[in-house]
Amino acid sequence: MDAQVENAVQIAYNPGADPQIKRQAMTFLEQVKQSSDAWQVCLPLFARDPKPTEIVRHFCLDVLNIAVRRRFHQTDDQSLNYIRETLMDYIRRSYFTGSGAPDSPGIQNKLTQTLTSLFVSMYTTTWGSFFDDMLTLTSSSSEANAQGNRDNYLGVVFFLRIVASVHEEVADILVPHTMEEAQRNTQIKDVARERDVRKLVVAWQEILAQWNGSDKGIVEMCLRVVGRWVSWIDISLVVNEVLLGMLYNFILGESRVRDAAIVTLADIVGKRMKGTDKLELIVFLKLGEIVETLVNSPALQAHGQPTYDLELAEGVARLVNNVTTDILRILNDDSLDIQVKQRAEELFQPFFPFLLRFFSDEWDEVSHAVYPSMLDLLSLLRKEKRITGTLSHAHSLMLSPILNAIVLKAKYDEDSVWGGEDDDEADEAEFQALRKRLKTLQDTVAAIDEQLYINTLSSLIGTTFDRVAEGGVAAADWREVDLAMYEMFLFGELAMRSGGMFNKGRPQGLAAEALISLMIKMMNSGIVASSHPAIKLRYMETVVRYAAFFEVHTTYIPKALENFVGGVHDSHVRVRNRSWYLFFRFVKTLRQHIGGVAQEVLEAISDILVIKAELPQDAGDNEMSSDDAQGEDATFESQLHLFEAVGCLSSIKSVALEKQVLFVTTVMTPLFRNMESTLEAAKQGDARCVLQVHHIMMALGILAKGYADGTPGPGVSASVPNELVVREFENASEIILVSLESLRNCPNVRDAARRSFSKMVVILGPRALPTLPRWLEGLLAEDSTAEEILVFLRLLKQIVHGFKSEFYDILNSLLTPLLNKVFSSLGQEATGTDDEIQAAELRKEYLDFLLVILNNDLGLVLVSEVNQPIFEQLIGTVQHFAKEVNDLPTSKLAFSVMGKMSIVWGPATDSAKEQTNGNLKEQPLPGFDTFMIKRFSSLCWEVPAMPGFRPKDAQAKMVLGEIAALQNILYTKLGENFIQYLGTVYFPSVNLPQGPAEEYLVALRQMGFKPFRSYFQVDIQCTCDSGELIC
Repeated sequence: MDAQVENAVQIAYNPGADPQIKRQAMTFLEQVKQSSDAWQVCLPLFARDPKPTEIVRHFCLDVLNIAVRRRFHQTDDQSLNYIRETLMDYIRRSYFTGSGAPDSPGIQNKLTQTLTSLFVSMYTTTWGSFFDDMLTLTSSSSEANAQGNRDNYLGVVFFLRIVASVHEEVADILVPHTMEEAQRNTQIKDVARERDVRKLVVAWQEILAQWNGSDKGIVEMCLRVVGRWVSWIDISLVVNEVLLGMLYNFILGESRVRDAAIVTLADIVGKRMKGTDKLELIVFLKLGEIVETLVNSPALQAHGQPTYDLELAEGVARLVNNVTTDILRILNDDSLDIQVKQRAEELFQPFFPFLLRFFSDEWDEVSHAVYPSMLDLLSLLRKEKRITGTLSHAHSLMLSPILNAIVLKAKYDEDSVWGGEDDDEADEAEFQALRKRLKTLQDTVAAIDEQLYINTLSSLIGTTFDRVAEGGVAAADWREVDLAMYEMFLFGELAMRSGGMFNKGRPQGLAAEALISLMIKMMNSGIVASSHPAIKLRYMETVVRYAAFFEVHTTYIPKALENFVGGVHDSHVRVRNRSWYLFFRFVKTLRQHIGGVAQEVLEAISDILVIKAELPQDAGDNEMSSDDAQGEDATFESQLHLFEAVGCLSSIKSVALEKQVLFVTTVMTPLFRNMESTLEAAKQGDARCVLQVHHIMMALGILAKGYADGTPGPGVSASVPNELVVREFENASEIILVSLESLRNCPNVRDAARRSFSKMVVILGPRALPTLPRWLEGLLAEDSTAEEILVFLRLLKQIVHGFKSEFYDILNSLLTPLLNKVFSSLGQEATGTDDEIQAAELRKEYLDFLLVILNNDLGLVLVSEVNQPIFEQLIGTVQHFAKEVNDLPTSKLAFSVMGKMSIVWGPATDSAKEQTNGNLKEQPLPGFDTFMIKRFSSLCWEVPAMPGFRPKDAQAKMVLGEIAALQNILYTKLGENFIQYLGTVYFPSVNLPQGPAEEYLVALRQMGFKPFRSYFQVDIQCTCDSGELIC
């Protein structure tokens, strides 16, 4: 059997093995792992001499580890003792006598894992000598062991691996454990503290003394073990003269051991303990003197030089963070007396310069190490300011240097490259994450001392703008300018906190006044002339963010537009594409103030309104083709913002009507010509031409979107569009429609046409009605996907809402084929998560479409002579979706549809009950009351009784609310007939006792809608809790 396992492992992990045989080997090995007796084969195979290959031994240890973990609760299982004895025999041969080649680090790690599993299972019961057994490995003889001579290299290394693994298993807070495992680990730690920890600490000291100066690796390993174990053992065992003396010597020694000693000291300081004890520990360890010595060492004084020791800086920063975090925790603890807090404040004051020094370090890794304590400090100061209304003198002196450090950390490094070929996206993402963290600190400073915040940032930003204004863009490094504009971008959150920059034309507060002054400086500085792309983008982002400034200071608008024209033509693709969007935002916000220069602006950007579709490159020729395709799509999506901006310019009220037409035709005419010249080739299947048609349709649609907002049809409150402009959009609509009819088999063309039509119909209004049948026929093809049907329903909802009764005849002819497509799509089985999500969306859109029809008094179209054949199926789907307890939003919608149907098609109500109908027009259908009683009513009880329905769930409560509303509607429409049916037919059929039945009927008769809804929701929950819900 052992030979079979060995061969199977070698085959399974041989890259050159036959795939079929390899699969058979893998299957066999999985069976071995699942076998309860496989360890009996793998244990001797692992310990065999000569040793099998490493991958075989690794597999054997896997099987052994599984076997041990299966026996965690079987402490009397003799197989565990046998495994332990066999492995210990192997360990003594390999690590004590040193016979043969040593195990590789990988095997040592795996063996350590298996022994740790044995430790967890047996330490508190049958293997109390675990640590003693491991310690014997560290000495070359029993005499050496008795004398504390830890001179066996292999044994020492293995021992340190074991104790590190034990800590990770039973005490590492980052390793998740079940409640049972946590209780087990607590018991193990209690036994270890009582029985073995003291001897382990002595052994660590002996190892450090033995190997100091001869093997740095062992010293580092041992220091790491001490640092980990100190978190859960008696601190007095570690804080002793011998160990601390060695630690201090290591800290003053060479870099590798020094860094490990600093980390260990930080772990000792970070141990949780009472506040008073922690203060005593900080004093006893002389941490202030140690940190000061390290900070003044040449390795940490070499700022900006190759000799600067980053590892040392990170280690000392972590030590400072642990010290200051604990002191700040004491200062923030309101349960401690004033003397303790005063002592903590005295200790914190000398550490503050160290905290500030490492937070300001040029290396972000070092700064990040003290970020938690800096956040704690600012939180403490904020609490002090909130409670007392002021800061102590010592604390107020801290705030300004902290803010200055935060701001300077937000500056790009000297070696940073932005937007060039060497631009590292990962580095940029990390820097932006750093800025986000710094913003949290900066916002806290602003909350503590708003005036300091305003003065500091105003000075930084204003000084930078003044330098540029006096000496040109070359007078300041781009990083300084970027920092100033970044801080100005953040400054607005404070300045516009009250809802805006201005109130009746005057600044809203000091911050807003400072921001306005800075905006004036920026606009006059000429900063936009910078050739650096980051500055150009920052400028345009700032102008758009503070567009409210230009509503009052309108004289700066032409200059801003001139700068935008330069931005939209920029040679840097990132600047250019982003500026197209920002230009649109600026124009849209300030359209009523730029009528006088609208024509100049349009003429200036006309050259970039040319559409040229580009197909993505072939994936076979270019590995980056998917990225290229995304880039091309992103470029066109950005270009669409330009067309929307032109639409905004064309709708400015102050622009003469003939000029509005001129603006629109200036853009449309070239697009029409392009469409005409491209269409024939597109019809022949030219992929690029089909994409060109798609792009032109999208551009025309987005132009319409920019021109006007609102809804189509009569009753729209928006101002009447320019008649001449409407004609131009009517022409555009016809051209798109002709192209759609020619290319209706192209899904992307249908999508573009639908998007464009949904925007143009807003402008065209009733003029769109004659062409609606052609539009709808073209948009819904035989091969339309579920997603297309879904978005088509959304378009129809828009049209129904806009045109209402004017749309009746078209909807009447369209409804049956449309719903047949919907039913067919809903009947398809989902093959994956995406399909399930899309099916759920289609269900909701279908039900919402029915609601829109009913709410707009078009309910008769659902029961017309043309659509009568599908009525039964329509009702059936609504009932089916009401039972979708795994999709409660859909279930709620279905009950809402049944309620609307009952209001519209149920028996007419008298005037006293009209409030139930709302604004809906009653259109009673003969016989529909039977549907209401026998089909709708029963669902009100069947759905809450379904196994997956949980009435206490928040969404389920909303469904119950809709069910209550439906019952209320049924009673309002049917009156005592409904009550009689429930009391004499339905409730007896489901064996509902007479008492609860009568109580329910009284509530339905006498309660208003809201009280009845609450009653019904509570009643269903109580019935579910008692297990008596009727169905």
